[in-house]
Amino acid sequence: MILSINSNENMAVEQNLENLQGEKTPFDLLYSTESGFYKAYELQEIIGQGIASVVRKCLENETKHPYAVKIVDVTTERQSEKEAKLALEEALSEVKLLKKLSGHPSIVKLHDFYPTPTFLFIIFEFASEELFDKLNRAVKFGEKKTRHIMQQLFEGICFIHEKMIVHRDLKLENILVINGDRVVISDFGFAKQLKEGQLLKDLVGTPGYLAPETLRCQMNEDAKGYSLEVDNWALGVIMYTMLSGHAPFYHRQQLRMMRMIQEGKYEFKKELWEHISDGAKDLIQRLLTVPVSKRILSSESLKHPWMLSTADGENPSTISKWDPRRIFRIAQHSIRFLVRMTNSKSTTKLDEGEETRPRPYRSRSELSKNFFKFIF
Repeated sequence: MILSINSNENMAVEQNLENLQGEKTPFDLLYSTESGFYKAYELQEIIGQGIASVVRKCLENETKHPYAVKIVDVTTERQSEKEAKLALEEALSEVKLLKKLSGHPSIVKLHDFYPTPTFLFIIFEFASEELFDKLNRAVKFGEKKTRHIMQQLFEGICFIHEKMIVHRDLKLENILVINGDRVVISDFGFAKQLKEGQLLKDLVGTPGYLAPETLRCQMNEDAKGYSLEVDNWALGVIMYTMLSGHAPFYHRQQLRMMRMIQEGKYEFKKELWEHISDGAKDLIQRLLTVPVSKRILSSESLKHPWMLSTADGENPSTISKWDPRRIFRIAQHSIRFLVRMTNSKSTTKLDEGEETRPRPYRSRSELSKNFFKFIF
């Protein structure tokens, strides 16, 4: 079965996606067949790896045009049946949502989709690199460059939110750089289509980018839940990091980092921020506002005086001394947390001495054991 996103049979594609996500178990619907993917594309080098997936560069045989293919493992060979089903559901949801969002320049373009009983092949436009890697080389960006990137991100999130979709995993690694100047939002595996007034409570995403209201859902059974606003918080984290080269919320002890996020406790250290304009700091403060009702929206951010300015602040410079708050991959794979904190008293069970690990993990089981040791 081949679903061609670029074909004129859009209604058929929608119907097939609905069938794949219907009442029957998805494994029953993915009948055994030789995938046409290998006939249409030539696999090349690995460019990324997730928990249940790998991303590789590929060439379309007919056009020789480069694309990126996300290959999602939906077998139970290296994961449990529950994990395989979850990986399948998230991948199918990503395809369906990206089709709804097609056409916007700040959203990664979905090119093709090949489901098989063992692997799903999701083909996207090819990106030269992640924004994370670009920033890591530069250490930090000037205000003009940051503004240009934030313009694209705000516009993309506005479009996503207009469709009542929340991304839930915005981070530097999920912002792709196309042809050096254009950036696109990618990885919609945790994205969710919301109904009017719907609030979510499940804890998904990447720790340093989680909004306070997301964490609050795991601390307090009576928490209201969260909605679209969590994406605006994550954009504040991204903007802060681009301008300073540091994450706003970081502590070697995980529990303290979570408390910093919940309290909105961060600072503009003089040595990093003295040459950054007050306008840039003001926009960050409005994005990293703990009360959801007072947090600035992406649509409002586009009208902020700093976004309308053309002035640039400090030029990027090299930090001579290593700083542990400097951005680096601390198990930055997105994870659906496998443990939940049922109330604030659960925090006493956390190990205050447990530190974050300096390398990415490769399995859900390793993540659950070694990253956030939340205990029921």
